Amino acid sequence: MRIVAEIPARYGSKRVKNKNLKLLNGKPMIAYAINAAKQSKLIHNVYVNTEHDKIGEIATQLGVNYFKRNSDLADDDTTSDEFNYDFLKNVDCDILVMINPVSPLITSNDIDKAIKYYFDKKIDTMISIREEQLQSFMLNKPINFDPDKKLPKTQDINPIQICSWAICIWNKEIFIKHYEEYGHAVFSGEYGFYKLDKITSLKISEPIDFKMAELLLKAKESK
Repeated sequence: MRIVAEIPARYGSKRVKNKNLKLLNGKPMIAYAINAAKQSKLIHNVYVNTEHDKIGEIATQLGVNYFKRNSDLADDDTTSDEFNYDFLKNVDCDILVMINPVSPLITSNDIDKAIKYYFDKKIDTMISIREEQLQSFMLNKPINFDPDKKLPKTQDINPIQICSWAICIWNKEIFIKHYEEYGHAVFSGEYGFYKLDKITSLKISEPIDFKMAELLLKAKESK
């Protein structure tokens, strides 16, 4: 059973310019995902999947593989279905572990625990989530409580599950088969969710997220 890690990293980004290369506590943000994947005890090979040579050079310098995707798979409209299908059609593996570089607090221990969970549950797809146990609405409609009744305590309501995409795992054969039949495959076969805490699954989307992540990384280093 060959388990391969893929770190997808576009060069362009709208909200934070070139965020995968932006220095975070003295290192390019993508370096955190690379180092976590390299230190995993269960992953056999690590690839950075990018269209840009600058990111590819960092991958090579840090001792992992550079998979160069076509530029048409790196625009704002490209989906995870598409670039993962392209990757899986070109890389030898049985299981794909996608590690998101915008979640720099993910560790090798988190990755290995997620892989073990994936195999223990005997699922085909695993998506990481975080939970929010708050009264919630979607499109102005309540999701997990009835506003026409007495307001429930937060500890008594069902938490909502938010896909964090920090770690995702797929069975290659099932992903490819599902994509070729339906044109999408992120939720292919039997899927399940893996809960990460809010700090571990922190996602870098806005400039303020960089500041938060940097503070947390410095706090970890000082322990």
